[in-house]
Formats: sequence, C-alpha cells, structure tokens
Amino acid sequence: MKNFLILTKEDSPRMESFIREIITFLNDNGAKGQSAVLRKEDASRPVEVFDGCECIITVGGDGTMIRAAVRTVEAQVPLIGINKGHLGYLCDLDQTSYREALKRLIEGDYDVEERMLLEGRVVSEDGSPKSGSIVAVNDIVITSHNGLQVVHLSVDVNGERLTSFNGDGIIFATPTGSTAYNLSTGGPIVDPKTSLILMTPLNAHVVGMRSIVLDDTAMISARVTRRNQDELNAAAAFDGTTSIMLKDGDMVQVKRSGKTVKFVRLSRINFLDRIRSKLPY
Repeated sequence: MKNFLILTKEDSPRMESFIREIITFLNDNGAKGQSAVLRKEDASRPVEVFDGCECIITVGGDGTMIRAAVRTVEAQVPLIGINKGHLGYLCDLDQTSYREALKRLIEGDYDVEERMLLEGRVVSEDGSPKSGSIVAVNDIVITSHNGLQVVHLSVDVNGERLTSFNGDGIIFATPTGSTAYNLSTGGPIVDPKTSLILMTPLNAHVVGMRSIVLDDTAMISARVTRRNQDELNAAAAFDGTTSIMLKDGDMVQVKRSGKTVKFVRLSRINFLDRIRSKLPY
C-alpha cells in the first residue's frame, strides 16, 4: 500500500498536528497521504475517495470508523483505525503503535477482513417511501424518540408474522454490531466474520422474549403503531447517526446489504482473544 486517505471527526489544532505527523511518516517511508474531516453537517453525503487510494485510516474511536465506513462504502477501500476514543473495539491501533503498523501496510504485511452490512429504508403506511436505502455497519434501531414512551411493534420475516409486542423498541444488528448496543441490552456476541441478522427487543412487555438470530437472507419488516390513543413518538436510527422520525403505521424494512465493509487486520488475534482483551469478563 502506498496511497492513504486519513479521516477524522474533528479539525482541532491537536488533531491537525497528529495528522501532519502521520503524513510525514508516510512520506518518509515512500507512501503518500491525504486527509479530510467527517463533518456532522455532511453526515448523509459520501466522502470523496481519490483514485488510487488503497487504504483509509480513521483517527478517533469506533464511531469515527463506522461513520467513515458508511460514507466510503461505494469505494470499497479497506479501513484501519487509530484509536483516540475509549473502548476502540474496531480500532486496531493507537498513538504508540501506528508507526510500526503503517510500515507493515506499506510493505504489504496485512490481511483484509470482509464483513456484512445491513440496509434499511422507511416506508409509510400507504407504501410510499419515506427514505432511500441507508447502510448500517452496526445496527438499525427503532425506539421511542424521547426514550419514555412505549411503542407497539409488529415484525414480519419473509412475509410471515414473527412477533408483536409493546416495548421500548427493537435492535437489528450485524455480527459487527453484536458488541455495540445489542450487547448492552443483553443480546448475544457473534463472531464478526459470520453472516446473519440479530434481532434484539428492547424491554419487551412479553415474558421470556429474547434475541432471535435470523438467516442473512431474511427480509424483515417492522411496523410501528400507536399504543392506545397516545401520539406516536418513535424514530429509526442507523448506526446511531442518521435518524428518521416515524409516524403511525410506518414500516422499517431491513435486509442484508449487497455491499460489504473491509477492515485491515495486522494482528493474528482471533475472535475470542479480542473479546478477552476488549471486554470486561
């Protein structure tokens, strides 16, 4: 690899200094780097990836890496993250290890791991689209917009009714997203290289209702309706960033995306080792 795009969520003087440090290191080792900022006001716009770019380096935390993955998905360029956030489950590098890692990338000593994505869209009760297709690396979540109101959900899979319940909402997660919101609500951890869809209810008012693992070919429809005569106040969130308000009868359609995300891997740490090192047990 010789050509890198560096993406960060901020353009503070401290971050600009670190980016210059990375680009200088790349230049000194026979490679080139360009940089850009993932500004919030441009969250729905793709990031322009220059021709010949071989790797995208994100600087921040897992959220930065997810936003970068979604906004560069059409380019299909592999990503690697330098962690300046907290947990950094997706980010392999930190400020003390990035030089050695970049040398290995330049020398071609790396692997690329491909992972599935979800794709969702919102449809109104009469069938007219309320959004285009939106890609998610981690999850698509339907929940009460103010966090206090119970919503009624009816979920169909491949045209057949699976369940209906009142509750706080529902999570549809990828294997990559199994260690995100899904995990904090009691959902299962899944090897990120697998291909399936996790469905985890949020505080369902049904005794014994648990997460369900669905085949990656499943076509899922989740409809929200008013509970009693209360005004519906719900939203669909894609990776916790893009959010679409839902009205009574609106339906969120979820399926596996035809696109994938590629992550650069330098370590030979397997899935179980990564869990032990990143998550408290």
